[in-house]
Parts: sequence; C-alpha cells; structure tokens
Amino acid sequence: MRGNAYECMAWLSNQDPSKTYECKKVARKRTLTQNAYYWAMLNRLARALRMSDSEVHLNMLREYGVCDLVTLSPEVPVGCYFKYYDDLGTDWIGGEERRTVKAYKGSSSMESAEFARLIEGMREECESQGIDVATPEEIARMEFVRGKE
Repeated sequence: MRGNAYECMAWLSNQDPSKTYECKKVARKRTLTQNAYYWAMLNRLARALRMSDSEVHLNMLREYGVCDLVTLSPEVPVGCYFKYYDDLGTDWIGGEERRTVKAYKGSSSMESAEFARLIEGMREECESQGIDVATPEEIARMEFVRGKE
C-alpha cells in the first residue's frame, strides 16, 4: 500500500490486527543522471588533485554529506559496519570505554535532496580548481526526477 498518511491509516484499519505492519516515509532517491554527473565531476577533480577517486569521494562526503556520531565498544571492527567513517577516538562514558565514530551516509543511500547538496559541493570544488562544469541552470534542466530515466 502506498499513499498519504490518511490513506495508509484507512488501509491499516481494515487489516488483521494480529499482524505487524511497517509504515515509512517514501523519499526520492538520487537518479542515474545525478549519479553519472557526480562521478564524472569527481573523476576530473581527482585527476586535478592527483588523488584517488575514493579519497576525493570521502572528502566530499565529509564536507557536504550526511553523518551521524556513533559510540560503540572499542573492540567492534568499525570497517565491517561502516564504509565511510572517521574514528574520533575513545573516551570513558558512564565508567565504560567507548569509541566514537563519525559515520557518513553513502551516496547510493542518499535521498535526492541530500545528493543534490553533494553535487552542488562537487561543482563548487571543481570550479575552485578551474575545472569546467555545468552551470546551475544547466543542472536544473537535467531531469533529476525518479522514473524519468
């Protein structure tokens, strides 16, 4: 079932009460057009900076992406749980040693608006390096709406 909150509640009111249901907000993901544009700029910026694509991508996520602070046991292998993160070190919290990690949301998990911010940051970084990129008007003409690709 997909609909607005009232439609979902009406649908739920007619369902088996012994079962469990999950409701969630539907958000537009980034599109293939956005993704291709981002990675094309990233490749050009990485070459200009003489850095790897993965280094530049992590730097972009740090600067323009979405992140959360997470505390966990120092024994937890962070890399098994997070692809993009910065280890902020350990501290004692409530008498227990805890490790704090700043975990970044991967671009493939971003909603359209989050990814648009990442693209805008990439465009600014490229321009600062003298790399020719699309103007904001050209970007607006690209159809970034899911389902149009």
